[in-house]
Amino acid sequence: MVSVSKIGKYIKATRLFSLPCSLFPAAAGYLFVEEKSNSLAILFFVFITVALLHVASNLLNTYYDFKYKIDDADHCYDETLVKEILHEDEVLNAAWLCLAFSMLFFSSGVFITKSAHLIPYVLFFKAIFIGFNYSTGFKFKHNCLGEFFTYITFGPSIATFVYSCLSDGKFSWELIVASSPLGIAITSILYANNVRDSGHDLKCGVRTVANQLGLQNSLNLYSLLLLMPYVQVTGFAILYQHLELTLIWVLVPVTLYCAYNPHRSGVMDGVGGLFDKTLINFHLFASFYLGLLYYITG
Repeated sequence: MVSVSKIGKYIKATRLFSLPCSLFPAAAGYLFVEEKSNSLAILFFVFITVALLHVASNLLNTYYDFKYKIDDADHCYDETLVKEILHEDEVLNAAWLCLAFSMLFFSSGVFITKSAHLIPYVLFFKAIFIGFNYSTGFKFKHNCLGEFFTYITFGPSIATFVYSCLSDGKFSWELIVASSPLGIAITSILYANNVRDSGHDLKCGVRTVANQLGLQNSLNLYSLLLLMPYVQVTGFAILYQHLELTLIWVLVPVTLYCAYNPHRSGVMDGVGGLFDKTLINFHLFASFYLGLLYYITG
């Protein structure tokens, strides 16, 4: 019997605070579904599948960062294995269990709807492939590819997966364009993390875009990543004649504060709180943007 305290340790290890990075794009995909009332039966299974894949990726990242000595007693933001809150085999087994349950929920959704389409299958197994090879295997995050795969996964891929599951395998270019700003905003969170850890990552042999560019150039790119979603939303608004979306610009002062503060505060002072400010900026941007998408799709 697993104790309550043990369950609490597992929940902490999953880093549930990061789940909005999956659920916001998933919600965007749902908003573009034309017959929402007919898709409610599978909606639960699709969202649980997305959440379980995300949690499994988090646990795999925790395990392999510890195994490759990227997280150690001197430098770690995930203390699960470093402080022996859980054992290595417990974290790894939990990751495989989440992957197994994600397959179960995905298969259950297909069985209930009695329909199987190529796009959801391709995107589902692509997510498993990227989630595993992000920290081990091909080691995407170790070879300057972490931001790229974060963008395509947490932007267009998740949104399209949900949309296709709920729309009989359909594909929407409009959704691809609409979800791209969310992908960039989520990528900026990872990038802020990499800027903060650039020195340590370099010592561990982990090559990220941030530590390859150098601190000043990486901060310039960080500012660009924060502002790019606004440009993308404006392009989407003009291209598909949804000018209401330009209201997103009311959040620009908050984003400008996050983008400019590292430059103003100096090298180390500015980098110190970069991750937290980026996370707050993402939640504000994504919440407001989803509200606007709800308005134009409703």
